[in-house]
Amino acid sequence: MSNSQQWLVCFDTDRIKQYLLATNRLKEIRGGSALIAHLDDKRKNDLEQHYGASNVVYSAGGGAAILVPTEEEARSLIARIEREFRAETVTASITGVYLRVNTTSGRFGVEMARASRELRRAKTSKAELACLPVAPYMRLCDSCGDHPVACRAQDGSGDWLCLACYRKREKGREVRAGFFEDFVGWTKSSIWQEASLPDDLDAIGSIASPPGYVGFIALDGNHIGDLLTELPTIEEYRKFSEGLWNLVREQTFKALEKHCAPRDGIAPFEIVLIGGDDVLLITAADIAMEVALDIVQGFEEASQQLLREVGLSGKREKLTMAGGVVLAHADFPIPAMHTLAEALQKSSKRLCAKQKYQTGAIDFQVVTGSDTDLDAMRQGVPHRRPYTLKDLRDLLHHIRQLKAADMPTSQLQAMYQALFEGEVKAQLASIATLGYLGRSKDKTRYNRLREFFERFGVQFDGQLPPWDVARGKEEKRLVSALTDLVELYPFISTSEER
Repeated sequence: MSNSQQWLVCFDTDRIKQYLLATNRLKEIRGGSALIAHLDDKRKNDLEQHYGASNVVYSAGGGAAILVPTEEEARSLIARIEREFRAETVTASITGVYLRVNTTSGRFGVEMARASRELRRAKTSKAELACLPVAPYMRLCDSCGDHPVACRAQDGSGDWLCLACYRKREKGREVRAGFFEDFVGWTKSSIWQEASLPDDLDAIGSIASPPGYVGFIALDGNHIGDLLTELPTIEEYRKFSEGLWNLVREQTFKALEKHCAPRDGIAPFEIVLIGGDDVLLITAADIAMEVALDIVQGFEEASQQLLREVGLSGKREKLTMAGGVVLAHADFPIPAMHTLAEALQKSSKRLCAKQKYQTGAIDFQVVTGSDTDLDAMRQGVPHRRPYTLKDLRDLLHHIRQLKAADMPTSQLQAMYQALFEGEVKAQLASIATLGYLGRSKDKTRYNRLREFFERFGVQFDGQLPPWDVARGKEEKRLVSALTDLVELYPFISTSEER
């Protein structure tokens, strides 16, 4: 066989987020994340040793691609990695496929796209591991509730755990588990050397403002797969894959370093996943919006250099991301936060598509009940979400401006309540508030509230606040950014820089 004819083997972890978020225990989520990262590193080292670094296309984020010389070698490699992965994780699995490729055709990106389609089909057809039937006298895991217990936790909790949860929790008990160890090494700052990881969401909520609230952030790149098909060689594909991974990691760490500092000796965040162009984070509620916005904006700006380096700047000016941020009490289940964050992320992606992927977007939701159906939560709510990055940055700026001016929260709440009482009542409440503020000797609060209305669609040329009439006609519903401002108000610091 010609040296140009090789076998491309691709792997991807099945339902990785389902595995990571199978329980509501932060230490187990951290442990699961650390296990996946450990397996990624081990796999990459093994592949490079066996086949040479030049044949490893990528290996990170729960997936890998590798060139091997024979079909028999491809089958053997898939069987070994799938077996070892299951043995380590117990309940998680990884799927592999292989196909013959010509590495000198100048169409390596197209070959990778073909492999990705085969991989998606294989993952879709692969039966999910069913929970084993258990007799009434068998005890289920105290954490996930899905599998029979295998051993007792060694952390003093007294919990009886299945083998998968036990391994996650033991890994999560390590002082520098998972991505936090990478973050501490990246910052090279002494303030993080002694910081402790939070034991649970209550620990993050206890150091948040307002107390007891956390933010769940889900971010994902937009329309990046199409670009990969444009890459002609394995070298350029590898460079782009590694560059994308490093870009997302770098921007995530930068945002955390900028907005976070240990509070009472505890890190106010948990990095659940950084994989390719995918990010999952949990933070104190008062930094969630700024962290999410900085990651997405930093990714967009820094991506231009990456595109130039791999010769794709002519295909696209920049890369963008879509995000969802959930602000909820610490006792809200983590898996439910993730479900809601993904729905918000999809909402943002729709806006990004309308903008022809020229900008990223973020949607957010403050959770006040137990519902996780986004459409049901927003039924009858006259919001303006999702936001482009510029609009969200401006919204946060106006919140800080109003806070700095000591805007009475009673006035904001009065206008907010009127939003749900009909179009005219909302107009009367907004006019009354502006009138009250306008009679004051100091017109600062009046000017800042008026500036906010003007920035978000109120023209004051016969049109009455708080309604954005133009956007309301477009979306065929009442729309007002006032809803979003008031709901975010408690979660935004008065400082532009932390």
